[in-house]
Amino acid sequence: MRLLSRRLPSTRTLQCFLAVAQELNFRSAAELLHMTQPPLSRQIQGLESYLGVQLIQRSTNRVTLTPAGEAFKIDAHELLAELNAAIENLRSHFDDRHDTTSRVRIGVTSVVDHLLNPCLQALASNPERIGGYPLERAYSKHLVQRVIQNELDIAIVGNISDPPESLTVETIGCEPMIAVLPSDHPAARESAVCLKALGQSPLLWFARTDNPAFYDKCETVFEVHSYRAQRRLEPKDFTLLLASVAAGEGVALCPKSMCGTSRVGVTYRLLEPGLEKLLTIDIHMVTRARETRACVLEKMKAIRMRSPSLLSPPHAGKVGRAMR
Repeated sequence: MRLLSRRLPSTRTLQCFLAVAQELNFRSAAELLHMTQPPLSRQIQGLESYLGVQLIQRSTNRVTLTPAGEAFKIDAHELLAELNAAIENLRSHFDDRHDTTSRVRIGVTSVVDHLLNPCLQALASNPERIGGYPLERAYSKHLVQRVIQNELDIAIVGNISDPPESLTVETIGCEPMIAVLPSDHPAARESAVCLKALGQSPLLWFARTDNPAFYDKCETVFEVHSYRAQRRLEPKDFTLLLASVAAGEGVALCPKSMCGTSRVGVTYRLLEPGLEKLLTIDIHMVTRARETRACVLEKMKAIRMRSPSLLSPPHAGKVGRAMR
């Protein structure tokens, strides 16, 4: 077989390009790849220099793909997907170093507390069922990327948008949001609150780049309910978020399962039923579309069977009095 070229872009270079193409933000792309921005920029510049075509337009406030970039995004993604499939096929049939027949690598979004979902916890953390691999927790977009890169087999994630054709995404449940309030906030005296009751307190909220699909969903609900409180970027760590709320820096919204984390000066309150239905996080199971390994398919089947109870935390009915 004759090589088409003696010098081709590396898979790392293609991953860098796809991360920028996905995030349209160099900082977020660098975080996704666990690297800093300067080497990421050099990778993109080197790729464009090699191709002789501009792929990305970058200004002070905006990153966009050129028509060439849009076309190359599709081809590069398909190329890496095919490579991942080839590697997985090879490993599943010819791995002489390790017995991978029972290995199932699972990730769960850090946005929800799986410890309050015993069924999911048992499915994910039983060493005998996952070949001794620990459960991984991270933001949904990072877990999805790791499934694409064949570093995870199953990811339980929140709302995601525009999943690639190389993935299978199944909805297995949903989890409502609750209000996180300073204990002296007027709405803390209510059993259930509406957005208006949150008043003009700043909303400690996540960046859109963390989860565009859920961010846009919430913003639509906020607009319908004329909720226009000032946004402040929330701390990444949930305990720090609770500390900010307790200090009176703002209010927050979080998944109901997170109410298992206690903090003096913080009160959790349910949202009014109509609002609660609108502000829910859809929970998905993400796997590779070409998955054929029996152990992974068995795990997926088990998760489907347990999904009705995955999102029924035991503390769900105790939100009002449990966390003050």
